[in-house]
Amino acid sequence: MTTTPSRALVLGGGGVAGIAWESGLLAGLLQAGIDLDAADLVVGTSAGSSVAVSLRDGRLTPERLAERFAATSPAAAARPAHLAEGGAATADGAPGRATPAQEVLEFDGIAFFEAMREAARGGGSEQEVRARIGEWARRTPVSTPLEAWLTRIGARLPKEWPQGRLAVTAVDAEDGALRTFGAEDGVDLVHAVAASCTVPSVFPLVPIEGRLYMDGGMRSTTNADVAAGHDRVLVVSCAPEGPAAPHGPVLDVAAADLRDRGSQVLVVQADEASLRAFGTNVLDPATSEPSFRAGFAQAQAVGERVRSFWAG
Repeated sequence: MTTTPSRALVLGGGGVAGIAWESGLLAGLLQAGIDLDAADLVVGTSAGSSVAVSLRDGRLTPERLAERFAATSPAAAARPAHLAEGGAATADGAPGRATPAQEVLEFDGIAFFEAMREAARGGGSEQEVRARIGEWARRTPVSTPLEAWLTRIGARLPKEWPQGRLAVTAVDAEDGALRTFGAEDGVDLVHAVAASCTVPSVFPLVPIEGRLYMDGGMRSTTNADVAAGHDRVLVVSCAPEGPAAPHGPVLDVAAADLRDRGSQVLVVQADEASLRAFGTNVLDPATSEPSFRAGFAQAQAVGERVRSFWAG
């Protein structure tokens, strides 16, 4: 009797550009007949959490996504409202006006990375470093109100958790612990994804069950180790990582550990054309359309390798 190997798909963070690129990549692979939604587990971190939900909800069709990401281009954002109402797609792919997801988000990278370095200087465990990042996040004001943030996230999600096992990652901003959310936890989907996407100093921390949560990327941009125990792990990563980090496991380390535990691991990382499409601000909606197209094109380049790995 042949036993079907268990499979996990891991989708990493990467901002607005990352959502578009991962969506394009997965749409291209799905169009090629690679049944990624058959994964026993889909792990999503930050941008990857939104894409993971879209995959499970059957939203990753090339036609729907092409409309969605074309609507976030500068030309679409400048289109008069009466024309948008006449048939332009909004950020969630539905007809109507442009949504707040099209706003260019301010990100002070210098302050952010200095806060990360300062948290690391205190030493201690990875979780203790993350707790210091969380402390900084708790005292740093943001311009986006919580309700507006939840509305923005909810605009691109279904009302309920889709079928299929999901692990949406977030970090407790009080003690630095990693938390994964799925339908079985009874947590509202929008709160879970918003927490996973909450970049400190840009978006408001998200309250869940009396705790405050921030971006799952504050531990790892992929959190690939969450997929431990699966025979095959496909990791989609928006950018290369350094050899080590003080706040959590980098992808190379996590992948090596997964292999040591018996998993086969394939990493698909954004290629040079995709990285160029991301530009210098991955939170800029203007990156969406070129990043989506770059991801869709990259799917053709990596498709056979992914097919062979996934099918085994």
